[in-house]
Amino acid sequence: MKKGQYLKELLNVENEFFDLDHNKKIAYMHLEFDKPSDIFDLNSKTKLPVLSDDFMEWIASAFDYAPKKYKIDLDVSFTDMEGFDNDTLQAIFKKNMMLEFKKNEGKAHQKNRIANSLIVIGIVFFVAMLLITNLWQDGGLLRDIFKYVADIATTVTFWEAMTILVVENKERTSYMKDLINRFYAIRFGNKNFDEPQQSD
Repeated sequence: MKKGQYLKELLNVENEFFDLDHNKKIAYMHLEFDKPSDIFDLNSKTKLPVLSDDFMEWIASAFDYAPKKYKIDLDVSFTDMEGFDNDTLQAIFKKNMMLEFKKNEGKAHQKNRIANSLIVIGIVFFVAMLLITNLWQDGGLLRDIFKYVADIATTVTFWEAMTILVVENKERTSYMKDLINRFYAIRFGNKNFDEPQQSD
């Protein structure tokens, strides 16, 4: 296979897996389960059902699978609806998305506090390294060891802080923006009766 042909197929590989509307920028995706309880976390005894981690991971993966700037039109069908209907499941899904958003906001706040603590620790080690270098002139091997350890501690703490503040926060923010902005539609129905329909 020629390199140009390979690159062309790679750029358009999503077309081999999903129905894409390139004019409307929509990716149509479909999931099938036996029953709604399959997508719930049955270990969580809550007033409203909590969506399982596996289902939430698939939702996150859907944004990665779809081309950038494409919205997701998701159809979820079940063999047995267990008494649920589309409106009820949509309401549960919406509440779970709000819960996910709030959970990630809390996690971001906690991570930022850790990052700020690491920065303070890094500053302390950096100051210690400067003091050791400039004031402890005749320390010999012991001085070099303290200086080396302080240098490593400074680098590691600042690196970890930047990873949290830049990389992890960027990933978390992108995920939350996807949850808010990239859902075009979601439907829940019985796969024996409801065929997936593409929204106009």
